[in-house]
Amino acid sequence: MNVLDQTRNESEAQQPGQPASPAFVQKNAVPILVFIIALATFLCYLPVLFNFFCGDDFVHLTWLKQAMGYPTLIWKNFYSSWLDGTTTKFYRPLISIFMVTDYMAYGLNGLGYHVTNLLFHLTSTVVLFFVSLRLGRTFSSDANNQARAINGSAVSFAFFASIIFGLYPLHPEAVSWITGRVDSVVTTFIVLSLWCYMQWRDGKSILWCGGSIVSFILGLLSKEMAITLPATMAAYEVLLWWEKGGNLKTFIPGAINAIKAIIPFAVVIALYFVVRLIALGTFVGGYDDSLFFISNMKEFVYGWLHALKMLLIPANKDFFDTKNALLIFWQVSLGFIAISALANFATLRRMLPTFIFTTVWLAFALIPVYKIFAISDDLQGSRLAYLATVPLSLLMAFGFTTVRMVGNPVTWLRAANRMRIVWGTLFVTAAAAMLWTNNQAWIAAGEQSNAIRSQLDALYKTEIQGDPQVLFLGLPDQIHGSYVCRNALYGMTKAPQLHRDVEHNILVDRFEPIMPFGYIKNSLRDAGDKVKIYRWDLENKKFVAISIPKESGDSGTGIEKQLVETDQTPVKYQGEQLKQLVKVADNYGIENSSFDDKGAFSVTTDAPKGRRPALKIGLSLPCFTTDFIAVTVIAPSVPADNKGLDLLYKNDINREFNLFHRAHANLVQSNEPQKLLFSLRSAPEWALGGSSSEFELYLPLRGEVKIVSIETVPTKSVLPAITFEKSGFMGTKGYLHLGSKKNKDTVRYDASGIPGAAGVVFELTRANLLFASQNDQEKCLVTLREIKSTGTTGSITLERKDFNALGIYELRAWAVDKDGNRLGVSGDHIVLSLDD
Repeated sequence: MNVLDQTRNESEAQQPGQPASPAFVQKNAVPILVFIIALATFLCYLPVLFNFFCGDDFVHLTWLKQAMGYPTLIWKNFYSSWLDGTTTKFYRPLISIFMVTDYMAYGLNGLGYHVTNLLFHLTSTVVLFFVSLRLGRTFSSDANNQARAINGSAVSFAFFASIIFGLYPLHPEAVSWITGRVDSVVTTFIVLSLWCYMQWRDGKSILWCGGSIVSFILGLLSKEMAITLPATMAAYEVLLWWEKGGNLKTFIPGAINAIKAIIPFAVVIALYFVVRLIALGTFVGGYDDSLFFISNMKEFVYGWLHALKMLLIPANKDFFDTKNALLIFWQVSLGFIAISALANFATLRRMLPTFIFTTVWLAFALIPVYKIFAISDDLQGSRLAYLATVPLSLLMAFGFTTVRMVGNPVTWLRAANRMRIVWGTLFVTAAAAMLWTNNQAWIAAGEQSNAIRSQLDALYKTEIQGDPQVLFLGLPDQIHGSYVCRNALYGMTKAPQLHRDVEHNILVDRFEPIMPFGYIKNSLRDAGDKVKIYRWDLENKKFVAISIPKESGDSGTGIEKQLVETDQTPVKYQGEQLKQLVKVADNYGIENSSFDDKGAFSVTTDAPKGRRPALKIGLSLPCFTTDFIAVTVIAPSVPADNKGLDLLYKNDINREFNLFHRAHANLVQSNEPQKLLFSLRSAPEWALGGSSSEFELYLPLRGEVKIVSIETVPTKSVLPAITFEKSGFMGTKGYLHLGSKKNKDTVRYDASGIPGAAGVVFELTRANLLFASQNDQEKCLVTLREIKSTGTTGSITLERKDFNALGIYELRAWAVDKDGNRLGVSGDHIVLSLDD
């Protein structure tokens, strides 16, 4: 007997003339509650329902145009890597089917795609209501139908679980971003499959089993996250066994029945992995085709802890500071939920098994993303937790579930129930407000994306004739965590997004770690008028042309030209000269500061957690020809966990200090001078910024630091130059291609300008992983192998046969001394591309 039948029987048991029972009222309230949930969710997402595409959406638009002309591309997703990907291996053909149907229905009107996203989210929300209602039945009645809570407990549990999920503030990346539908689609099929499974296991038609299997298959075709559903079903079988009495005598028969029920789903999983192996050539796939490789365990653990914090407190820090009243209420509410849930468990212990099942489900929901589970303060990466918010919403609902025991009413229980309803209503309201606020990031990203597309179209109609080499600077990677131009420029500059196809354009930015800007930098200047450069003015939403200063004098030839640097002699400021440059930015966190008799500037800091104390450095330098700035310091007292020093800059195109425009150097406690090297060479927003006007040096929150000198450093003295044939900006742009057409190539190096150098060591990374920071002083953590070579000049040969995986690899060189110790910083990297 399902919950609504049970409710109907209770209502019929009422005596004539008596008021309708609460169960009867709740039964008739179910459709009203579902309508309220759906309406509230729709209204909170209404602001993002307009015509826009962002980030990876443009990858899909480019593919969709091709697929319309060649339909075989659509079906190819069923037997090969998603979207023909080589650097990543995913099996998600159904996502492309939904994209195709949207494209056929709406074309380039993004509104339709966003409506589709919202429909999937609403479907998950509504189905979750009925899943929760069924789970609520496990604690709203017992096997003997005695001393049971009336069905108001199940209804209140279902209502709060569903509406919390629908309005959960973590969801915009999965719902408001078209490409984010990958996670919302698979979640819809997972929840639908589980609900059908519940109906079947309650004794309904075998058709419900068929519906569950079909939904499960559709989930697997959407995203790999669905693979843990059979495990969730197994956990549900344990809950069913307990619901029926939990008798040890029935355990073995119950286990046999459960296994029989799950066998069809296990068979589907087995077939899925066979298909996956055929399509991808591997069971694992993903970004690095590895289940257990973790490059930095400490960062991995910290990343997980931070992601869990953001999962529980889903506030975009760009909009919510620590003193925000809404955020404080949310955190207090988490405490209320915990206390209220414990009180419920004490009052109605039958809730505990459902709680345990939900907790296990939460764990299963996170297992598929365990290697990449990371959520930033601005909610980037939050889509990975979308499925996990289903069981999380159920867990939160325990704190707002009303419990009313049949029999004599308990006064304190009535008061507790009223408080749960009131607090739950306030919590849901807070969730709606936070969701609305978090969605502002996607509104801003959509508006910025539309402006960029409009200006690109105008630029290629009026100023840029033909298809010359064009370099775009300052196009926003993201705004408040919402993607704008990440992986987007190629699709933005293709018809029909643009009035014509253009090919020769690239985006350079610190957010593009793959592009070897440092390597191509000087060949970019050599190209002269053959290259047009435009900067995106974020505030005024327009492109501004910029130019590179002409080189003066002889800059050398051959490999030496790779490291052409300042047109002036390196400069050093110390003593009296330093006094003219350095001063305290403001008094925040500064205990005391002074110059000693030798001209060194001493500063003692003691700042609370948050904004760091800073010094202003009034140094004007030509950006393009200044690659490195060194600050010599003595740090007699700094915490071991200090964050080092950060050098922020302003120049002709970046007129305000911004943490995105900075260079970093590590700092250790020492009474001896340490020369901190700040690398600016590979930062396009620095190199193409004209001249610097001022710097800010961010200090540790607490400690004592003494600034001894500030100087510019010749590039050839800290990093080796590398080069290979036709690799400049007008050539391959630092990409070395190997494949059937070219099975080997030679890379030359020169470290002769580095004091103490006796040879070099090349770091070659694993395929398709995030590249290391450019020109840094840290050893790469994802190295596939090292290639060593003696002598300060020479070459190495790379051969196709030495690589197994297709995709891209990072290659960079370090100078080493005779003992193999690394010197200076890592050299400019190049991209090794294995094409076939």
